[in-house]
Amino acid sequence: MAVLSRSRAQRPLRRINRGRDGEAPLIIRLPKLRAEATKISDLLNTAHQEDHAWGDMAVLCRHHNEMEECAPALSRWQLPHQVRQGSGSFNPLEDTIKVLTMHASKGLEFPVVALMGVGQVPAAGEDEREEARLFYVGGD
Repeated sequence: MAVLSRSRAQRPLRRINRGRDGEAPLIIRLPKLRAEATKISDLLNTAHQEDHAWGDMAVLCRHHNEMEECAPALSRWQLPHQVRQGSGSFNPLEDTIKVLTMHASKGLEFPVVALMGVGQVPAAGEDEREEARLFYVGGD
């Protein structure tokens, strides 16, 4: 399952009874991570055509294998991106899509965010509370 969310600041404001401004996140269920990565690439390309800067976009993944699936898809679409492998491995100010884990995204904000692989969360043996906390950090 892939989730795409755009911040309220980038959309015309409109009141929704859920207590939030803006549209609900777009949730797409796909059978494989590769299909998710392809769809996310398509959606981010569309967001860029709608005047969102590449640097305003991020793909947040729970696990590194999801990042490894996402990066080739972004490359196939020829979308500029950086994969954060460690603290010094990417420049957050560069005008590129950031591909990083939910852990690494804590404290960062992006107007356009795609969450990849959330349909597999939590995996067997993972703490449900920790997974819920990470999902909240990633989706907020």
